[in-house]
Amino acid sequence: MSGTDGALAGTVVLDLSRALAGPQAGMMLGDLGARVIKVETPGSGDDTRGWGPPFVGVPDALESTYFLSCNRKESIALDLKAPADRVVLDALIRDADVLIENFRTGVMDRLGYSNDRLLEMNPRLVILSITGFGHDGPEGGRAGYDQIAQGEVGITSITGSGPDDPQRVGVPIGDLLSGIYGAFGVVSALYEREATGRGGVVRASLLSALVGVHAFQGTRRPGSRPVECAPSTRSTPGTRWLRRACSSTWSTPVSAR
Repeated sequence: MSGTDGALAGTVVLDLSRALAGPQAGMMLGDLGARVIKVETPGSGDDTRGWGPPFVGVPDALESTYFLSCNRKESIALDLKAPADRVVLDALIRDADVLIENFRTGVMDRLGYSNDRLLEMNPRLVILSITGFGHDGPEGGRAGYDQIAQGEVGITSITGSGPDDPQRVGVPIGDLLSGIYGAFGVVSALYEREATGRGGVVRASLLSALVGVHAFQGTRRPGSRPVECAPSTRSTPGTRWLRRACSSTWSTPVSAR
């Protein structure tokens, strides 16, 4: 839950997002002190409440650790197509500093909440929009799935042991990174708003987030084994894993078991 202290204390974030990327951004803003209000589907709530196991809680009120990992925030149930609920949503938008959404491209427009309309309702609003493969172009309307994005941008090819062993990163790194980049963009936009008095639109995507973390590994051969320094290897002496790392040919290797 967001608190009353922190750099973003007094900031109100309206979180319309689901799953992971958007909620991750909202939670980070909440951890910096913002008040985060999550809008969920009446009856069922965010889909990730049921994504498990593992689940925690009492038998009649179990929640998934997936949901809990990125949703330390308040919640309100609203049907975005119901007239009465839209009145409530409109009031929340007018009072918010930040709005987060990760619908497919065009959904917010069809709901009547285009960026232009949102900024007309609240000129100081900072809008964070997260998509899977960008907001325009031939891939703009695709749904975003982390492991698909990892494969398409080449993260899997530099994570496996070699060219014939591509592996996805063990956590949904594209979702998490796009949320992190999005939160960074929001904080920057809020800082800019202090000078201009106006909000604006911040965009992030799984695709761009994953491309952004290739670093120099994107220029070398496939596989996760470092080639720029040695020894940097993994071995299995006996029954335990041994990982060795060295920063240069003149360094003493560091080992971890």
